[in-house]
This record gives sequence, structure tokens and C-alpha cells, in this order.
Amino acid sequence: MSESRFPIQVVRGVPVIGVPAALGSRNAGVLRATLLQLAAAGHATVVVDMSATMMCDAAGRAELGRAYRHAAAEGGDLRLVGTAALRQILGDGGLGLVIPRYPTVADAVAEMPAVRIAPFQATDTAGVGGRAEPRPLAVSLSAR
Repeated sequence: MSESRFPIQVVRGVPVIGVPAALGSRNAGVLRATLLQLAAAGHATVVVDMSATMMCDAAGRAELGRAYRHAAAEGGDLRLVGTAALRQILGDGGLGLVIPRYPTVADAVAEMPAVRIAPFQATDTAGVGGRAEPRPLAVSLSAR
């Protein structure tokens, strides 16, 4: 019986998904569901810990590529963690993508931005004569 999702831990505010020894057609959908759950919760950057992964077939590689493209489109990032064997497992850019790879989870979460960008607030569109005149928005930058 397969898991309903991969284990997730949060390190320095970044979700880290633990991938089992094999990532392939039997469980690539589980990875997709886990990533979609995190995206729906507002996480644009995710770390996929593949340090225990010894096999990744075409379905697993395709899912990692899809997740990387989706994260990049949302302004986030997908980061892989694994040993030197990860390069052999995934190949070198075989998906036409160079997904960032790190030796440890600590390294993967250490490269987070130094500032936190607050989301934009709704504009005040109350205008003169029925025309909407948006007021400038203030963006708060604060050091972590």
C-alpha cells in the first residue's frame, strides 16, 4: 500500500519533502500531490530531500521537472538535496533544466533571501468624478 503523501518537515520556514529510496511511476503522483498541497498553502520554495533516493525513473524525473517549472513561474524555487549519486540518478540536465542541487538540507535552506517582501495590499480605487485613481502602495522590507 502506498503512502498518501511524502513526509514533510519545515526547516527555517521552508518545507522539506522526504523522498523514499525509489521515485518512479508508482509514486510520482504522490510527490505531485504533496507539492500541490504545499503550493496551495502558499509555499513557493520547496526542498526535495533525495538523500535516501537510489532510483528515479522517467516519471519521477518528469515530475521534478514539472515542479521546478511551476515553482519558477510562481517566483519560487525547487531545490534538490542529495549525494553525488543524485547526479547519476537524475543525469546532468537531461530534462533541459538545471534544478539546483545541494549536499544537505541545511545548505538548501541557507540560501534564502535576506529580506522578506510583504505581499501587496489592495489599492484604494476611490477616485474623483467616478474615475479610479489608485494610490501608491507601501511595500515593507524587513531584515530577518
